[in-house]
Amino acid sequence: MEKKRVLWLDIAKALGILVVLLVHTGKSFGPVSFFGGMFYMPIFFILAGMTFRYKPEERFGSFVKKKAKRLLVPYFGYNLFLFLFFFLKNDLLAGQVSAESFFPLLGILYSRNCLFPMDSPANVYFMQILNAPTWFLTGMFVSYLLFWLMMKAAEGKLRTAVYLNFGVLLAAVLVHYLCPVLLPWSLDCALYAVSFLLFGKALSEKGIVERLYRKPGAVLLLAAVFAVLSWLNGSVNMSVADYGHSMILNLIVGCAGSLLVMVLSLFLEKHMGLLGKSFGFLGRHTLPVLCLHLFVYSLIGTALRLLGL
Repeated sequence: MEKKRVLWLDIAKALGILVVLLVHTGKSFGPVSFFGGMFYMPIFFILAGMTFRYKPEERFGSFVKKKAKRLLVPYFGYNLFLFLFFFLKNDLLAGQVSAESFFPLLGILYSRNCLFPMDSPANVYFMQILNAPTWFLTGMFVSYLLFWLMMKAAEGKLRTAVYLNFGVLLAAVLVHYLCPVLLPWSLDCALYAVSFLLFGKALSEKGIVERLYRKPGAVLLLAAVFAVLSWLNGSVNMSVADYGHSMILNLIVGCAGSLLVMVLSLFLEKHMGLLGKSFGFLGRHTLPVLCLHLFVYSLIGTALRLLGL
């Protein structure tokens, strides 16, 4: 039986993907770009945690298969499309097929934007066929598996999972500072993202979003804390393991910003009618938007150039 969708959760996804679209235009939108960058990736992990249901009777293999169908099939499908498009356009039709023509396949398999952190002078850039955003699908897949294993060890108990998460978070910090390369399938990022999944799980079990919505003073205080801590931590980019000045501070900022967006989403559901439903529609289709928006941007840019604009 299909689960009943919660509109404000879809609205929150829509707000997150809209920030992604703005940031990936390559233009600066001032505070929207800066503060949006604090939550536009964490919110998807947190929302995933909110809808996660641990089932003691479910086998790990069944869970892996379910998430592979949801995340890996689209990942390889969209990436194969992009590879074939650019291989045909840039190499085959131009008669310039070489070993380098197949390098994007390595990027698809490694599923990481680059090998080293972005400021490395000797970096290797993998995902160069407008497929960089798709790292999120494999990263989410690995995060889900780690989170399931942690919940299994905790026997589904939230309090026990919180204790276990300290060890997972410590592992994430150690890998970040001791490992010189960005790991395939965002394994290093996935260890970190488990904390966001757990936060989402706690929000769901405790009904925190609904309770916070009824306390405007607390919302304003949270917004002030989010703004100050965001400024202290600086810009972030989870895809390349850039967490600003502090991984812990970024964790707090990501959770706070996501929580604020969820409260706003609940407001849109209750008071904005058609607008809320429109956002909800977008939120139900964030996966293709995430995977193909850079490609669409490229097509639009080409069309504008042909028109002399």
